[in-house]
Amino acid sequence: MKNILLMLAICILFSCKKNSNHELSSKNWRITSSTITPAMTIGSKTGTDYLALMGPQSCEATMELSFAADGTFTQTSNGALCDLYYDPKSKPVTWSRNNDRIVLSSSPDFSFIQSGNTLSSTSYITTDGTTYTLVRVYKAK
Repeated sequence: MKNILLMLAICILFSCKKNSNHELSSKNWRITSSTITPAMTIGSKTGTDYLALMGPQSCEATMELSFAADGTFTQTSNGALCDLYYDPKSKPVTWSRNNDRIVLSSSPDFSFIQSGNTLSSTSYITTDGTTYTLVRVYKAK
């Protein structure tokens, strides 16, 4: 009886991982919020809503992520001049999962956290001696 329960538990664990990967790769992920702390000044605007500071047509505000089933990752934006970030000679970026964390091959110290239909990431920007914390949230579409 113990062996049957152990086998059942192992099967459930592996099936959850596959479903999580399918949930991640079957959708595109659109940025919904980007919060920076402390408040930042860009031009004449000061605030913590980084999307508003950058503007509605910016690369930040139009960002979309895609995690393909083959393990490749792409990030696109359709704002003005966003294509300047793309290097056609670069190696493909891949992704891997470690429980709820999604890690990119291009930056293994950085990760996305998946919770259902939401992804979030935290990064840091240092400008003029001030370190800002930038939290981005993406929703599946």
